[in-house]
Amino acid sequence: MNLKGKEITPEERKIILKFKNEGKTLREIGKIVGRTHSSIQRVINNYTSSKSTISKPCSGRPSKLTGREKRYVFNSLPLTSILRNFSYLVDEVILNEEILDNSKQMIADSKKILKRTEH
Repeated sequence: MNLKGKEITPEERKIILKFKNEGKTLREIGKIVGRTHSSIQRVINNYTSSKSTISKPCSGRPSKLTGREKRYVFNSLPLTSILRNFSYLVDEVILNEEILDNSKQMIADSKKILKRTEH
C-alpha cells in the first residue's frame, strides 16, 4: 500500500524544465506530463538549488516495516502492554520536568550568590 507515485525520471525532469522555460504554468506542465503541479514545483525548486536533473538520494535508514505492518503490530499488542508503556513515558516526562525545575532553582541560587560576591 504505497501512497507515493512513481519517481519522476530524468527525461521527465528535462521536459518539465523545457516547458517551464517556455513560460507554461505549473498546472499546464502537470497536465502535459501527467503529474501534479506540486510535483512540477518540486522538480523546478530542486533544479534551481542543485542545477541538476538527477534526484537526490533519500536520507536516513529505510524503515524495515511498512505503515501497514506497523499498524498490524501495534493493534496486535495487548492493551495492558500499551498502557504500561504509556505510563512509563508519563513518569519519564514528570521526572524530566522535576529535573528542569531543580536546575532552574540552582541557576537562580547561583545568580544570587554571584551578585552578593560582586558587591
